[in-house]
Amino acid sequence: MRRRIAKKRQALEEALSIARDDVLLQLLWALNVLQSEFRPSSFARYFQRLPPEAVRAKIGQPHFGLKWEIENLILLLLSTPKQRHTSLRDFDYYSFDTAAHFLNLIKRVDETEEVYLLHTYGIDNAMQKLAHKQFFWQRPLLQIERLYRYYYVYGQGECAAYFQDRYGISIEEFAITCIALSMQFSMDAWQAPRLPPELVPPTVVNRAISMISKDIEDMRRLTRDRITTMVVNNSAKLAFLPSTLRQHPVISSKALNGRMIAPLPQLLVFRATAGLYYDLSSGPQKLLEEANRRFEEYGRKLIEARCPRFEIVPEQQFGTKANPYKTPDLLLKDEGRIKVAFECKATKLTFAAQYSDNPYAEANGAFAQIAKGMAQLWRFFSRARRKLYEKEVVDSNAYGVVLTMDTWFHLARTQLPHLFQAAEALVADEPDVQPQDKRSIIFCSIDELDEVLAVSDEDELLETLRKSQLPEFAGWSLNNVRQPAGAEPLERRAYPFKIAEVLPLWEAIKNGP
Repeated sequence: MRRRIAKKRQALEEALSIARDDVLLQLLWALNVLQSEFRPSSFARYFQRLPPEAVRAKIGQPHFGLKWEIENLILLLLSTPKQRHTSLRDFDYYSFDTAAHFLNLIKRVDETEEVYLLHTYGIDNAMQKLAHKQFFWQRPLLQIERLYRYYYVYGQGECAAYFQDRYGISIEEFAITCIALSMQFSMDAWQAPRLPPELVPPTVVNRAISMISKDIEDMRRLTRDRITTMVVNNSAKLAFLPSTLRQHPVISSKALNGRMIAPLPQLLVFRATAGLYYDLSSGPQKLLEEANRRFEEYGRKLIEARCPRFEIVPEQQFGTKANPYKTPDLLLKDEGRIKVAFECKATKLTFAAQYSDNPYAEANGAFAQIAKGMAQLWRFFSRARRKLYEKEVVDSNAYGVVLTMDTWFHLARTQLPHLFQAAEALVADEPDVQPQDKRSIIFCSIDELDEVLAVSDEDELLETLRKSQLPEFAGWSLNNVRQPAGAEPLERRAYPFKIAEVLPLWEAIKNGP
């Protein structure tokens, strides 16, 4: 198996080692925008040979280039050492067949490695790693819901002030610039991006670009170093390549007079939403504490807006002066009883942990927050049963939910035992915690909860939580429990909030630069 992998990897790397970076990046850019929501000015200058079936092809169709495979191919292109080009016949960088050739090379390696990955890591661990790379591409990026959520949580208060002090532009200016640039970079490949000055001042554009771009030679070094560091001793690393493009989605070239390309313009939106965490996580701890408070506020606000029958009770203090306690972050009250208890965790896995052979060890602090959430819920159920908490009646079958800002892809079974042990250690000093208090906890991202709430009333939400506890739905995301793949689409209600509440400049950009 290792020989087969090595042989196919060698064929791929040999092709990449003689490929011209600038025009292959341009070809892959063209393939991506050809099969996306973007509308470039013209494809004629990028494809001299293009089968009509490839135009606007969708996932699952033969001529569709999988976005995560294009991303991996670009990362390998940037990290593969170059050889002197001795071939008399270069690749045709204006042919769809050339893009297909490279993607087929990477697909062959992927398929060969897949057997090895499943045998080495097990299906749960392997799927979790693959999910970090692939699921991101299977959802729309420029969603009002995503923008509102990230800027409600990260775009206000001390978080916004820290961002302004660190980068010299406001977090809102950064958002609008990245969104406008994603549209600009979808129009042409290598270019000198210019945005209308009445939309975004040139000084703001320059500062934003300095944050999200790197010269191609610097990008090659960074990509090579990150892959080497993060996947050391991982012989089957192709499917798990850590993506420098998600941090620096724009590449510049001195050889092309400083012109730039965003090979995957969609990643500019990622950088301006989920990527904000990494700008703030390097700052004072109080920033993430503030973000977590806003995350709790957003969860309460969202549930109340979608399900007005429910009353959402925020964190309360109870107990005595000698033994003060707190309830979970959010308590969902219905028909006079607490039906759901939420612990909200805005903690995010680092890039390293997402693709590590041992994510639990790589991001022990992040996983500790999840274990803490489990322990907090168990303690609360125990205290409610023992009548230490009597402000509200807690249903004996109340659900415990750890609500996260980003998807953790249902914590592979290899990590759940660690989390359970850590949570048990945390409640060891709590008297009389019974097995019924240590109930199964639902792990759910706010994105998944939003998807469920958009298509559910109050009873349907509670029914979805109930079903998620059944053996046949073990490991399913909450939104897939509500709406399994292949089922008839459910009617989706309009998002209840206005984006201008958190991004007032949105009105200026929604129709494009």
